Amino acid sequence: MEMIFEVSSAFGTVGLSLGITPKLSTGGKVVIMVLMFIGKIGIFTFLFFIGGKPDKQAYHYPKERIIIG
Repeated sequence: MEMIFEVSSAFGTVGLSLGITPKLSTGGKVVIMVLMFIGKIGIFTFLFFIGGKPDKQAYHYPKERIIIG
């Protein structure tokens, strides 16, 4: 239960802790830091950053010269 609280607090960037962060391994601390970063910038911004540029559109609109008169 304490871990769930730490993870949700890190993702929500609320600044609360139950004091178990110093007891975590180095990998656990890195996970907490990454969750804090993702929570700060936003999940959609992070996914867009990871995904890169969107591909060109797979469709195009037809073009026609219309003569009136």
